[in-house]
Amino acid sequence: ADVTITATADGNVAGALDVDENEVTQILLDIVDVTENNGLKLPREFGLLVKQSLYFDRYLKILAPNLDIMSDERVASLGSGSLPPGEVLIDVVPE
Repeated sequence: ADVTITATADGNVAGALDVDENEVTQILLDIVDVTENNGLKLPREFGLLVKQSLYFDRYLKILAPNLDIMSDERVASLGSGSLPPGEVLIDVVPE
């Protein structure tokens, strides 16, 4: 994993963590191993969440390979509640 930390002149600090697919897969397998070794069961929803996030990641790379989802203002505004009603988050334009 690559960690990047940036400080600006106005005192803001930003960080980024770049993790490749193999590392994410290994982390998920480690989580499953830890739960099994300790007699725990992961909820079915955990598997569905992981599966859907992998699908989302795959399609994102195919449809918008240059999109940095974490720096996109539409994604950043989701947590702030500033997205106007009816705003289109993803607009797909046919070629």
